[in-house]
Amino acid sequence: MADVLTGKGYAITTTDAAALTAGGSEVITLIGVTVSNIHASAGSWVTVNIVRSGGVDSELAHQIEVPVNDSLDILQGKVVLNNSDAIWFDAEANSHLEASISYLVQT
Repeated sequence: MADVLTGKGYAITTTDAAALTAGGSEVITLIGVTVSNIHASAGSWVTVNIVRSGGVDSELAHQIEVPVNDSLDILQGKVVLNNSDAIWFDAEANSHLEASISYLVQT
């Protein structure tokens, strides 16, 4: 089994979409998820969901306001994504929020 520690950025939009999905033969452990407001003058809320391929989905944050020039740490522990599970983001406004996702991929 190979372990790869990695990260990615994701521009959050008003379209509810997957930012990261575990492949069919991998398990992803989310280590950190931070949402930052990069807009010059307006806040925006964020909703973050874990969408399970075979089970009950879970909402990590529901329309939490992220003020201008501020950030929100979504995780206080770790979350595991099994094959085909994903983390989804949705925002109140486009071009306001970006996510930084740190994770471990096990194949």
